[in-house]
Amino acid sequence: MAAMRETQRSAMELFRGRGFDQVTVDEIAETVGIAASTIYRHFGTKEDIVLWDEHEVSLDEALGERLVRQPPLQAIRDAFVDTLASRYDSDLDFQLARIKYIYATEALHAAAIEADFRSRDQLTDAVRHFLSRKNKSAAPVIAGAALLALDIAIDRWQELNAGRALGDLITEAFAVLAELDSIT
Repeated sequence: MAAMRETQRSAMELFRGRGFDQVTVDEIAETVGIAASTIYRHFGTKEDIVLWDEHEVSLDEALGERLVRQPPLQAIRDAFVDTLASRYDSDLDFQLARIKYIYATEALHAAAIEADFRSRDQLTDAVRHFLSRKNKSAAPVIAGAALLALDIAIDRWQELNAGRALGDLITEAFAVLAELDSIT
């Protein structure tokens, strides 16, 4: 994990300095002193170097623990707030720069959207496991709505230059989901 973090941070410096398309994986590998094949093995693609979020493992664990005892949207919201928001706040400058770079770079933004589809499928499977048989068909809607709420919160957070806490923005986005039936 530390090597992946170092690789990501070094790559981000190169990307911000010269542009995403102008930097090669070979250059990143040379900068961090590892083989390009190792970078591909850990990340898969150049885009994934930027998109990689070291918090995903803790998010998966937190989600699994919460889904056992909370309704799905509440469990997902709390897992996002407790893992992503707190860690983004503790590494604010880097995470804000990384998210802004993703939004500003067409190839990365497109890759992030594709990653969201994969995340939706994974979250759907996790949620489906905890739903009753009659409610299992709701899993993709729950997962999609939850990830969209997170995306909106993160987009707002980066637009505000982290002027508001990510956890508050996530909580607000999920509150809107809870109120959708009453909106006229």
